[in-house]
Amino acid sequence: MDEFVEQWLSLHHGKTRRSYENTIFQFRAAVNLPLNQVRSQHVRNWLDSLEVAETTKVKHLAILKAFFNFLLSLESSPLKCSPIPRQFKISSPRDTLVERILTVEEVQEMMENELNQRNLLILKTLYQTGVRVSELCGLRWKDLTQRPEINTAMISVYGKRGKTRHISLKSSLAQELTEFRGNAGANTPIFASASGKPLAPPHIWRVVRRAALRAQLPLADKVSPHWLRHAHATHALDNKAPLRLVQATLGHASLDTTSKYLHIRPNQSSGDYL
Repeated sequence: MDEFVEQWLSLHHGKTRRSYENTIFQFRAAVNLPLNQVRSQHVRNWLDSLEVAETTKVKHLAILKAFFNFLLSLESSPLKCSPIPRQFKISSPRDTLVERILTVEEVQEMMENELNQRNLLILKTLYQTGVRVSELCGLRWKDLTQRPEINTAMISVYGKRGKTRHISLKSSLAQELTEFRGNAGANTPIFASASGKPLAPPHIWRVVRRAALRAQLPLADKVSPHWLRHAHATHALDNKAPLRLVQATLGHASLDTTSKYLHIRPNQSSGDYL
């Protein structure tokens, strides 16, 4: 099994590979059987034994399905069929996205109460670009380019699935970042610690959560950097941004993922139009 696992993992990299490794190694430790003896009940028992959120179980199941489908695609596959049939499902987790959408006013409150220049730029960059926290941590000054011929600035983001996307910045944010840069070199992280290393995701989480607490938001203790990404998508669509443009900016692989933000209106329903 080790050979097949390594062959599959070699197709992935970065955070995706680490996530896949985590799932596969946990499953192997719990279900110590040859591949052709693994059955759906083994998968079910393992998932049921996990003391994790339902969303995490859904993710584990998707990864296991992908692994067994990979095995079936091999010419010398050790399997005749996947131990996870198509109808195999676990309870869908409750959709809490609507609870994680900040209003425009709440985002403004977070920024107005942030006095640290670096932390304020972190908040502004997360909101105005919609980047993921891991993408923000990976930004370096060479990723920020000025385009005077079209009067704009661009930031290059290396995202999920190893894809790079280019996001235009508002001139005000680009100017603030340029002034904040000082004499930093091209390979220097845009958001660095005192030692000059890129800030780690947990540090960004603390910056965002403290800003939410200072702004006294209703769910301040739960606010994370991803909430600003959700806010970006929802507010952009509210202001008639094209769906495809929002998809490209956020780096969503599927338009369905972006489309869900069209339906998040906690203070509205179709009954308002009756």
